[in-house]
Amino acid sequence: MKSELGRFLRYLEVERGNSPCTIRAYCLDLGKGLFPFVRQRDRFEAAEITRDDIRGYLDYLALERGNSSAARARKLAAIKSFFNYLVENERLEINPAALIRSPKIPEKEPEYLTEDECFRFLTTIAQKAKPRVRERDMAMAVLFLHVGLRVSELTNLKLVNVDFDRSQIKITRKGNKEQYLHLNTETGWALANYLANRPEARNGWFFVGTKGGNLSRTYVYGVVRRYLNLAGINKGKHGPHLLRHTFCTRLHQKGVTPFIIKDLAGHKSLDTTMRYIKIENKEQAEALDRLEFGILYAADPEGNMIELQHWGVEAKASGREEKTDDRS
Repeated sequence: MKSELGRFLRYLEVERGNSPCTIRAYCLDLGKGLFPFVRQRDRFEAAEITRDDIRGYLDYLALERGNSSAARARKLAAIKSFFNYLVENERLEINPAALIRSPKIPEKEPEYLTEDECFRFLTTIAQKAKPRVRERDMAMAVLFLHVGLRVSELTNLKLVNVDFDRSQIKITRKGNKEQYLHLNTETGWALANYLANRPEARNGWFFVGTKGGNLSRTYVYGVVRRYLNLAGINKGKHGPHLLRHTFCTRLHQKGVTPFIIKDLAGHKSLDTTMRYIKIENKEQAEALDRLEFGILYAADPEGNMIELQHWGVEAKASGREEKTDDRS
């Protein structure tokens, strides 16, 4: 199974163009998850793994490990992809995981920061960050909030991909898709301020540690969590993805269309974007009111056409006039 896993991971990298983070997750879900479990059942070849083995593994994750439905769904997706690869390459006849249904994931509204919380978060960085990392941490926070980068997109950002003259950056999104994103004035200023005080970087990275090395995902998560805690902000999420949720939600609140939000956030599916489109009852009523034509016609008992809408407006106006007369 080890050799088959290695070929599968190379396939993900070379043919599918998956990110190193995605490949690492598949490696863990299979090499450190499913495979050790099935070895305890005397399954030492991929062809020996059955549907019951996979279902047993998912039960183990739920009952023994306490994995959430979302975590189990992700692991099952990795398992299905692995066996699909083997089938497509004629190493197996059928995918034993094909008919296993993914656990139902309860839909949750994305957590995000309010305008006041955003201001408090940034103020906390300005006031409580250590001087040697203040400009860097502020630049990262503003980039998350104003551009909506994923952590991997931020840590992989190179200096050559930041163009201050054109106020834009070039990032590599999922599937190795390159995209140019605009830097507004606040973001451009924050990045330039950091660059003016940045240690000499190794390998051309834009964001680096105090000794010039690249930042890890774990380190960036820790930075964001620290300032959220110092700011007294306690949400369901505590890392950079909370700031990305905030970016998408604020765009919606500013009237940006879902299609533009999808493009800016780099979502593959519009369904992902629609999670941020929350319309309150009042907004729904106002939206439906905009559909009115201003006049409706119907037939009276004699068959004559009457203007229902205009009649209603006049009746309401007449009623208001009568009430005014009564009070005078």
